[in-house]
Amino acid sequence: MELKDRDTFFLDLDKTVWNWDSPVIGAQDLIDTLREKNRDVYFHTDNNLLSREGYAKKLSSMNIPAEEDDIITSGYVTAQILADRNINSVYVIGEQGLIDELEKEDIKIYQDADTVVVGLDRQFNYEKLRKAMKILKNGGNLIKTSTEKTFRKSSGERPHQEPINRALETYTDIVETTGKPSEAFRDEFRNYFTYIPTGSAFIGDRIADIRTGKQLGMMTGVVMSGDTDRKQLAQLDDDRQPDFGLTNLNRLKRNIL
Repeated sequence: MELKDRDTFFLDLDKTVWNWDSPVIGAQDLIDTLREKNRDVYFHTDNNLLSREGYAKKLSSMNIPAEEDDIITSGYVTAQILADRNINSVYVIGEQGLIDELEKEDIKIYQDADTVVVGLDRQFNYEKLRKAMKILKNGGNLIKTSTEKTFRKSSGERPHQEPINRALETYTDIVETTGKPSEAFRDEFRNYFTYIPTGSAFIGDRIADIRTGKQLGMMTGVVMSGDTDRKQLAQLDDDRQPDFGLTNLNRLKRNIL
């Protein structure tokens, strides 16, 4: 089945659809075109600055209409996993979007919990590190919602979550990842969305996106406006190569029509 025959598209947000405060050139036009052609469009992200509801509002404010159920975040995935394990309190290093997803599952934020959940935190500081260290050195678990190194605003790149992860990993070997391309993310993704893998395409800017889409049985595409460039793609093994690469989303539209 060719790309033009796919009826469901899963798009990453950061550096694929937007640069946080502005849409990537061609993103709105592509999504409008897909929907006009009766294709389903959904979104995935490991950035938990906002909740699914917050991302739906942010997309809609950029003239890309979206509902909460159109979006999956690794914060949502984390909340589901914790709820399934009957873990009802965690210490969080992260911002309101991550906290909102946890609180929707009645998971309390408690500084003496046995589990540390970490997301991107633009107010990360020594005191937060000290509290997390205490939990981790006492045998607590660490759950990382992303391994991304940078995210991008229209004014330039910013640090993402990975430097914070590395600080916390100083104090524990008990580490779990719930972002892409983890098994946890894939399992919740399958539960969350209704789709036929062979009729779907999974698109993002990272090798983690390629791996996730392949493991979900979909056609995969990488947009080389983000973390992956031609040189990196050339170095990938054949079984990790995306089905297609794009310099921008405008080219994807041409391949679909």
